[in-house]
Amino acid sequence: MKSELALLQKLPLFRGIAPQGLETMLDCFSGEFISLKKGEKLYGEKNRAVCVILGAASGLEIGRIAPMVAKDSPFLATEDSLVLVMESHMLLYPCYGCCFFHAQLLENMREDGIDFQAFNK
Repeated sequence: MKSELALLQKLPLFRGIAPQGLETMLDCFSGEFISLKKGEKLYGEKNRAVCVILGAASGLEIGRIAPMVAKDSPFLATEDSLVLVMESHMLLYPCYGCCFFHAQLLENMREDGIDFQAFNK
């Protein structure tokens, strides 16, 4: 997982967040790294979010968090890719601890123009 954390730290979305903060957030958000081969489809439950870490997938931008899509309209890996899938409710709504690194991630998302309303559809 250390190599995945190093990849996350290179993305502007995770700027200002130390590796320990990333590890804590991934645990809190039930984060899971998934490798996709070119042509594989990605879809899941409504309460999940996805972020392409490496590679490319239709409808997704590398380093941007987006709501997961349903089986009838999946994302398609256009090249071998690594994605991070996580629980969107925990991502968008800080817990009682409101950790600095979580607040930093939300601020980065706001600055990067992430559409928070898209997760409520």
